[in-house]
Amino acid sequence: MELIQIFNYVVDNFDKHPWISSIISSAGLGTIGTGIFSFKRRPKSSLQKDNKYFKNKKLLDIPTKRPAYSDRMAYVMAEMSDLAYFEFEGSGGAILDAVKRVQELNTENADQVKKFLESYTQGLMGSRDLNIDFLIEILKNSKFDLLDTIDIGETQGFACKYIDEKQSPYVVIAFRGTEKKISDWLTDLKAIPTAVGKGKVHTGFYEAFTNITDAEGMTVYDKIKQIMQSPAANDDKGKPLPLFFTGHSLGGALALLATNLLAKDIKGACYTFGGPRIADYEFLKGLKTPVYRVVNSSDIVPRVPPGAITAILLNLIKLLSSLTQLVPLISSIFNKIENFLDKLNGYRHVGDLRYLTDIDAKKFDTVRLLSNPPALDRIMWMWQHLVASVRYPISSHSITIYRKKLLYIASDRFANPHPPKISDDN
Repeated sequence: MELIQIFNYVVDNFDKHPWISSIISSAGLGTIGTGIFSFKRRPKSSLQKDNKYFKNKKLLDIPTKRPAYSDRMAYVMAEMSDLAYFEFEGSGGAILDAVKRVQELNTENADQVKKFLESYTQGLMGSRDLNIDFLIEILKNSKFDLLDTIDIGETQGFACKYIDEKQSPYVVIAFRGTEKKISDWLTDLKAIPTAVGKGKVHTGFYEAFTNITDAEGMTVYDKIKQIMQSPAANDDKGKPLPLFFTGHSLGGALALLATNLLAKDIKGACYTFGGPRIADYEFLKGLKTPVYRVVNSSDIVPRVPPGAITAILLNLIKLLSSLTQLVPLISSIFNKIENFLDKLNGYRHVGDLRYLTDIDAKKFDTVRLLSNPPALDRIMWMWQHLVASVRYPISSHSITIYRKKLLYIASDRFANPHPPKISDDN
């Protein structure tokens, strides 16, 4: 009833009150205008003479088959990344080292020799100072053949091939990281990126891969290319076997760099564990090979060099610099910080994130694998651990923790109702 009264009032007073006529006129014009606009944007007939659909017929073919993320493969790659830490390039390995040290002892003192042998035997169980024969044996026990090793400058790694009559073969190239020397490269001034084409890449990583040579003048780039072209890395018809790059920490950075420079579009994948950022989006443009970036809990290394936060800080410093123009001393400090941040700006992660959740008291049955959790959640979890312990984000970087968590996840999901019990000394 009230609506009818309002309508009658508007009709009776349309000419008496200009504001009423203005509102109605505007509403009418708006309705007409909206109708015309909607008519213009209406779906057109698909039977137009100039067919605008599927113009590039080459894009209609089924996509190239590439391996999706696999819990089993993630675990295998974590094991390979750990094996890369074995110092197989040493002059004699553990055995010759033991002989040399025994010779230095006073052999007339039986207690001294006995004490040394006992301590050395215990240390050998967890030692990475093993010669290449140990590496070959470890791989062979799991049906992998060692194809080659990489030892150029400070970059080490190895290539192996999975051989099983009942399974398809594939090749793995694993790079060594710098787990015990995190501070050496986190603070390295070579983190200032180098321009390569239109993109920017971490100077230290790039130089290690493309500039430093061995006694034969071969770079890491050359060595990887040689391995990829070898008959062992190809099938009987000369076609490349599935290839997987992997590495932990710095090794993950080198694995991603190798994938981007030498294997942009292959049947394979790149698995990194706790890997840092290596470049900007432009440098990594065109990378089609899947990259799976596994990050454990609050591991600090994947947070460096700073990513998007650098751009935020840069804009903040620019604002502070402009506000302090009348104080030259302070303004000059902000200008220097701005120049530094501007050089460092651009680092971004690439790939599909897999996040390993935190566990309490080494209860591995509580670990979960999250696919691309929101950045805000990860920041909150990181902050909680920083409050609890400053060392927590560093201890989360251990490749051993990655291996143990991934072993449980892979075993749990691979039709195994009773995943293996993982001990502290595993």
